[in-house]
Amino acid sequence: MHLSRIDLNLLVVFDTVYTAGSLTAASRKLNLSQPAVSHALARLRDAFGEPLFERQGRGIAPTPFARSIAGPVREALSAMERTFGQAAGFEPTTAERHFRIGLREALEPSVLPELSQAVCAAGPRLSLASARHDRPRLEADLAAGEFDVALDVLLPVADRVPHERVLTDRLVVIARKDHPRLRRMKRSGWSLDAYLELEHVQVSSRRRGPSLEDVALQSLGRTRRIRLRCQSHSAACRVAASTDLAATLPERYAHHVLESDRYRVVALPLADIRLETYMYWPANAASDAANRWLRDQVRTALRDRH
Repeated sequence: MHLSRIDLNLLVVFDTVYTAGSLTAASRKLNLSQPAVSHALARLRDAFGEPLFERQGRGIAPTPFARSIAGPVREALSAMERTFGQAAGFEPTTAERHFRIGLREALEPSVLPELSQAVCAAGPRLSLASARHDRPRLEADLAAGEFDVALDVLLPVADRVPHERVLTDRLVVIARKDHPRLRRMKRSGWSLDAYLELEHVQVSSRRRGPSLEDVALQSLGRTRRIRLRCQSHSAACRVAASTDLAATLPERYAHHVLESDRYRVVALPLADIRLETYMYWPANAASDAANRWLRDQVRTALRDRH
């Protein structure tokens, strides 16, 4: 199939439907009628000779073929956007751009308020979407244009994937305000031994393995008593508020989400532990003015905000 026989606008429709997950949402985003979107998909289906979407309940789901081409299509469209963006520059007040940022749950409360405010204030046609990224697929997803930037700990990515450290945070310990042991420790003093006297909820998105603070404790030949392991910091906060378990969290997260009258917050008595966050972006985004602008907004949102 020769490229000259394909209306490239059909690929835009396909990418929008694939990302939006429904014809209704895609038609609103494209400012097209739903029949027009359906007709465009039918033309592209005929061009490929393969079905692209199938009915699933009240919605639609991509076929295996659609999933196989979604990444290359997004990468090709991103390359064209970068080409035109490089030629025209990026003017946020007039540009139309939907940015995608990969974020872990713990970073959303401290990153999105400032970042979304900056993006929305910069231009009426700019928008932002946050999604949880799959760490093993991050390099491939960046290359495919699934994310403009992603924020995470230092990951074992290839040297060709540009990244930089954008945040260094410390860890704090939270417990309910009237925790009996913390009331006693207020008189006797807060120390590593006092921390280890507590029972803990451990937060990790992995099925098994130690967290950052547990690795540090192991290096000292110490362990803490973990009574619960959960996946999210928000769940750990709720547990800490209603039980005698303590949770260890990034300080920025604790500052942005905790109600001070419900919790007691103290520094983790392991002074050398620092939680470092890195920003990753596509290797082919060096000439993308919009991507450079977004990275600047991320740096500003993370700078000196506590």
